[in-house]
Amino acid sequence: MNPQAILERFLCLSGLSPEEAQPWQGLCEEAMQELSARVLTGAEGGTALLNAAAAALAFYRFCTAQSSTPESNFAAGDVRVTKSAAGMEAARRFWLEARRAAAPYLRDEEFYFRQVRS
Repeated sequence: MNPQAILERFLCLSGLSPEEAQPWQGLCEEAMQELSARVLTGAEGGTALLNAAAAALAFYRFCTAQSSTPESNFAAGDVRVTKSAAGMEAARRFWLEARRAAAPYLRDEEFYFRQVRS
């Protein structure tokens, strides 16, 4: 996985400048480490999808942190700004789609199958 590619994708998703994203860079590194630990041994060719999934995970966590304040409205003259949880839900769906795309290169840790002994 490529930390620079993950950060660049995160910048595109978040709309932040490199300077604005500086405090959030740790999210990208954490997401990369989390997914790197799940990459299948011998998995080849999925680097772009894994980078995209790590960036999507970092973006979802960024949106979660940003939406930790209550929903609010702001109006100034004819301009009205509304903050809602819709952006966070969209980021979550984006992360889930990116994770699904990278799934062939990741160990499935959400499914457990074991024989029952009687």
